[in-house]
Amino acid sequence: MGILSFFGFRSTKSEPKVGTLSYEQQIEIFKTLGYEFADGVTKELILTEGYAEPMWNQIRRERLKRIEEKPFSHLYFYYGWGNPKVPGFYFSDECIWYDLEFIDSPDKYIWLMKRMGVITKGEIRYTDISIEVDDENYEWIKFKVNGIDKKWKLQKVGYISGSLFKRFSYLPSELNTKGKYTYYDEGGQQFVIDYATESEQKEFIEKTGLQREWLDEGNHFIEPK
Repeated sequence: MGILSFFGFRSTKSEPKVGTLSYEQQIEIFKTLGYEFADGVTKELILTEGYAEPMWNQIRRERLKRIEEKPFSHLYFYYGWGNPKVPGFYFSDECIWYDLEFIDSPDKYIWLMKRMGVITKGEIRYTDISIEVDDENYEWIKFKVNGIDKKWKLQKVGYISGSLFKRFSYLPSELNTKGKYTYYDEGGQQFVIDYATESEQKEFIEKTGLQREWLDEGNHFIEPK
């Protein structure tokens, strides 16, 4: 779908080196920040997720090495993941691990908007969500946010709307919420969307060393037209 054409500049930042930390040490620090995995999310699942059993021994070693040598960065993504082996599917309701390639049908826009509400713990509520297609074959997402009617233009059917997250980033100011959406990546095309207050953002950065930004910062996504 030519996904990269919808992005602006991609981050190539490197995180400050904080030394090697064990998986367990990182988990404990994430807990002090309010991050806990859902029931059914185990270390074994995280270290083998996405691979068939014959590869597990190799994958365990490689993934654990990556997690421990780059503290917090790689493990953070898993709080936003999901797996059918987990009751309720999602590893947590704290954040979303995302890649625009995940949008391969109109239903995925609706799913994303619902999850963007879940991670705010009720501060931003998206309801009555639907997708429409106009006479020029452009998709539109219609919804209510905290009871206010909205309609956002996406891309033509079959193409991905890379400006969608920019639209989300403007809502906290419009709604005067306590929290705002945040953005983090490791320099690639996958990223984590989260939600935090100013004090939570400061504490997260101090404890993890991750240079997490506000979603409206940087040039990660193009401006909506």
